[in-house]
Amino acid sequence: MKRNVRLYLTILCLILIFVSINLTSCAQTAAANTSQTFTGIVIDEHCFEKKPDPTLDSKKCLMMPACAATGYGIAVKQADDTYTFYFFDGEFAPAATGAQKSAASLIEASSKTDNFLVSVTGTLTGEKKSAADGQTFPLIEVSSIKEIDG
Repeated sequence: MKRNVRLYLTILCLILIFVSINLTSCAQTAAANTSQTFTGIVIDEHCFEKKPDPTLDSKKCLMMPACAATGYGIAVKQADDTYTFYFFDGEFAPAATGAQKSAASLIEASSKTDNFLVSVTGTLTGEKKSAADGQTFPLIEVSSIKEIDG
């Protein structure tokens, strides 16, 4: 009888562990697919890697075909004053689509010459996009991108 109770308790513990793991995995997936709003600087991946301060990237540089071809994204300032880069969805220039095209239009239409502060609403799906230099960055599926004063 004691053996049967131990066996049942062991099976019950294994079932609880399995359920717990699945619930945690589902919660993480749901959190990753939740719409979020990011505030930061529009920058191309090449300049993000080369410039210590994304606010100094100029409109002229952002519109250069070689820079646009590395992909636009947002540099989000962290608590430790470093920046984290997220790619916008879509194909990079010269045949830009999706948020890549929206970012190019925003830069072109702006009266600013640098410091392209934006508010971006979108979803982090867990997907990463590779840059030409082999680095990978998280991808935001953008639902809206708006320039803000700052």
